[in-house]
Order: sequence, then C-alpha cells, then structure tokens
Amino acid sequence: MSNADKNRQLILDYFAAWSAGDVEKGESYYSDDFVSYQAGHSHMAGVFHGKQELHDRWIAPLIKMTDGRWHVSAAPDILLAGDDGIVVIVHETMEREGKGKITTDKLVVYTIRDDKITTCRMYDGDQGAIDDFWS
Repeated sequence: MSNADKNRQLILDYFAAWSAGDVEKGESYYSDDFVSYQAGHSHMAGVFHGKQELHDRWIAPLIKMTDGRWHVSAAPDILLAGDDGIVVIVHETMEREGKGKITTDKLVVYTIRDDKITTCRMYDGDQGAIDDFWS
C-alpha cells in the first residue's frame, strides 16, 4: 500500500470517528505537535497549537453552542491524496439556538506524518455565513 493510500484510509477512519460522535477517538489522530488553522473572523477562527488547545477553544465550544447538534459526514470528498497529506471537502451540519441550522462544505487540507495528522487547515465554503452563525 502506498503512503497516499494509507493517508486516504487514515482520513476515512478519522471521519468515521467524528461522524459517530466519538470526540476522543477523533482527537487521537492528531500528532503531539499538531497545529490547526480555522479561517474566518469569528471567535471560532484562529490558530490552535496542540490537540488540547483545539479541544478547549474550538471543539468543546462548538459542541456546547450547538448542544451536540453538530454532524460531520463520514464520507468526505477526497480531492487529492499524496504521500504527506490529503485534501478533502467535508460536509457538516450544525444547529444553534437563535441561529437555526447551517450546512457547510468545508475545504480541509491535512498534513500527515507517521500516521498522525500534523496540520489541519479549514476553509468554509461560505465563510461569511459561518462567521455570522458563530456571532
């Protein structure tokens, strides 16, 4: 199996965990030096150093604000799989009191090393709508 094929399977397993709502398993795919970048201008945007910071500043607040009504598709559209990373379109649906329901197709670029995700760069298809959803 090539590295590109391994990365494709890793990402499919990663999204299966998130789709099942298994936060702990989803977070287990991150390397110790993991860095995540979330585009936008809301309080949910920014750079997150380490899986704990991503959890504390992005994942936990997202789950709390949506009251658990955040769904990540288990089948991202894989645009490109290479030896050191993968590019996907992720389908997410979120619902929040006072904001209603929003669906987004998010472009995500992952760098992978030693079977762990080392960087994640997230770009929502309609960034303005997502920023408004979090305001």
